[in-house]
Amino acid sequence: MFRKIIMSAACAAALAGIYATADAQGVLVPVAIEGPVQSFQVTAGTQGNAGTMTVMGQKIKVDATTALVTPTTTTNPFASTRTWMQGGSMNGRQLAGILGGTVIITAEYDTATGEVTASEVFTDVAENVVLGVVTASSCSNVRCNGPEDYIKGNGNLLGEGGVAFVPNKDARLRALPPTDAGLFELNMNLAANNGLVGTPDAPATFGVEGYYSDDKITVFQDFPDGRKATENAIVYWAFELGENRPDLVRTPAVSEVSVLRVRCTEGGTLEARGFVHAPMRRNGSALGGGVNPLTGGDGVIIVSMDLNNDGAIDPATEEFTDTPTADLPATYGVYRVRADVETCGTMATVKWAPNATATAWGTAANVPVDRLRLQ
Repeated sequence: MFRKIIMSAACAAALAGIYATADAQGVLVPVAIEGPVQSFQVTAGTQGNAGTMTVMGQKIKVDATTALVTPTTTTNPFASTRTWMQGGSMNGRQLAGILGGTVIITAEYDTATGEVTASEVFTDVAENVVLGVVTASSCSNVRCNGPEDYIKGNGNLLGEGGVAFVPNKDARLRALPPTDAGLFELNMNLAANNGLVGTPDAPATFGVEGYYSDDKITVFQDFPDGRKATENAIVYWAFELGENRPDLVRTPAVSEVSVLRVRCTEGGTLEARGFVHAPMRRNGSALGGGVNPLTGGDGVIIVSMDLNNDGAIDPATEEFTDTPTADLPATYGVYRVRADVETCGTMATVKWAPNATATAWGTAANVPVDRLRLQ
């Protein structure tokens, strides 16, 4: 899964302490559950906005305040919880909604009532991952999701066989734009006619995450009489090439910063990792001009986070900086910002700038923070 549950000895001891001091009124104890969704029962009179889901035999209450999220949506994109849980089937899945998919639930157990109520239900349906070599592709638009578009990997040198990849178009887990290794969005229209395929000496590699379809689905329409090529495929939400590809980047002439991860541990460490690229030509060389950076090693990375939740950023205590390191080609760069913190915010902003007080070359705003308890 995209997230993992970790139970430490300290956490277990803390939970034991809660039980030991509980009074007759009961207390709320943090609960984390990861497993497949077996069923969902709507609560009568709630217009589908509340109900009870069953995960590994455990009954868990959800309602309109429960955050229903996936790696590509931060809120429930539908009017009702029922639609998110058991609405129409996603492409190639036999069960409705997210039924049968794996979820990670953050919840509270009420020791007085014995009820578990979820504050967040996260899912990527299934953690099906493929890494390998691109062996066939045809893209007619920016996202390579037209009716005759396809990408295949790990087939033979003639483009036959291997695994097919289809972007998920369902609002619950809509596919992110394809990216290169720097996580920069690509213009896949530039990859028409096997444009993603490398050579035996210089293969193009990839990483894909999604779910493997239960049924055969349309991969592309390639027959003169209108017949469709159908097969089981990975319906993906993330497709990433394994190399930096300035020849395919959607906006090469603009400085960009991407974020791989922002992780924050209460009473421990903040870490932000990601990539930058300077304005560049399709061959990866620097465009330069004015105040633009020339390499991915120029300037500083500034990570800001509202640690005290007062709606403002104090540069002295809530901004953290470090320098990026140039990559290959040199217009790309990588960064890793680390700092000791006592508390964590829920969102972060990452900027790439000439210095800590200058106007940013590029900004990634509203980045979700992966928060952990101190282990």
